[in-house]
Amino acid sequence: MKKEILTRSLLVLLVSVLITSFSFSSFAQRGPRAFNDSAKFESKIPNLTADQKTKIESLKVKHFKEVLPLKNELNEKRAHLKTLESAEKVDRDAINKTVDEISALQGKLLKLRVNHRVDFASILTDEQKVFVSTHRGMGGKGQMGMRRGMRNGMGNGMGNGMGNGMKGNCPNPNCPLINSK
Repeated sequence: MKKEILTRSLLVLLVSVLITSFSFSSFAQRGPRAFNDSAKFESKIPNLTADQKTKIESLKVKHFKEVLPLKNELNEKRAHLKTLESAEKVDRDAINKTVDEISALQGKLLKLRVNHRVDFASILTDEQKVFVSTHRGMGGKGQMGMRRGMRNGMGNGMGNGMGNGMKGNCPNPNCPLINSK
């Protein structure tokens, strides 16, 4: 009886370890995706010339260089806000000041993203702009943003009013992706 229980316990433990190891290995293989997904998306844009690819690549590098310090600062401000909120004696003025700083950084980031999309669209032909406007948000960064937004309420997801959501689907007739010259 004891031997049977011990055998079953070891079998359950072995199966658990195997399942866990497979889960971790599949997660580890995904790796950082934001840059790779945008590269995959750009490779699907029809008839991109070598000149367009070069310009897009330099735009991306410029954009990432502008955005990275702001994102880092934003993360620091969010961490500081958590520290202020969890303090024994809460300082509302400091909290409100930090919230204002976070809002200002989010505004700067949004302006940079919009300007980047306008600059990106200015490189494309009309046919390519239509492709981008109809396919952006169907995979890659769009879905990644939705997951992040649904998880913590502050990402690029739909329905929270704080991010990009299904960017590029431009129902607006003044959309820069469709109407830029």
